Amino acid sequence: MPQASSSFSTQLNLFDFLTKEDQTELVTNGIELVDEAPEENYVDSAKKTELILLGVWGISLSAFILINNSYGPWPLFMKSIPERTFFLSHMIGGMLFGGGIILTTCIERLVAKSNNPDVLQFWFKKVPELDGLIVVPALTISMISGTGLSIVRYGGLNIAPPHVSAIFWTLIAFLTWWAATDLTTQVTALKAVDEMYESYQNGEEGLETPKVVVDRHVSNVVSCFFVLTLYSFMVLKPGTLFAFPWSPWT
Repeated sequence: MPQASSSFSTQLNLFDFLTKEDQTELVTNGIELVDEAPEENYVDSAKKTELILLGVWGISLSAFILINNSYGPWPLFMKSIPERTFFLSHMIGGMLFGGGIILTTCIERLVAKSNNPDVLQFWFKKVPELDGLIVVPALTISMISGTGLSIVRYGGLNIAPPHVSAIFWTLIAFLTWWAATDLTTQVTALKAVDEMYESYQNGEEGLETPKVVVDRHVSNVVSCFFVLTLYSFMVLKPGTLFAFPWSPWT
């Protein structure tokens, strides 16, 4: 009987130990889940805030252009700024904007073709920073200085030659396209890349770049064509150096 009691006591102790271990693992996993949830919520919240700010920026910039195109020079102090100041700002803004769009398109294509989770995650965490540091400021400078040039050279955007209006309408079309196809897919692409990276860390091999990332190349290429169209208008000046097919000479 003492041996049976001792054996039974050992089994109970072993059961208690395993139960405590399971509880510890459950609590640990619970802590990990709790820790991960706020981080995901923070990323989603930060992205939503970024999209809202970009929306406000896009609407404000478009309103600035439309006011100048409809009612004349605004604000009036832009008349007193030297033409060369606007010209230099326009050249710098245009180079950074066009170069940023084309360069990031090429880089993202190479990143997508690499099928490398580390590279993909690094890139998609940096895309918003590139937008905020290069594309958005460059486009803002380019559009405001371009409006200033039309005011100083021609008296206002509303009475500028046809190619100037064509440039600004193309820019507004680009903003609409970029917001609808690029910004809206960044969150989805980042989540897909994070899932791919998690699978990679779990030891899975032969992983391929998520489809949403690959499909973004179409949006990026169209954006590049917007840039080429803009530069074509700037250099060829349709309606000024030669007539539009639907419009007489000006």
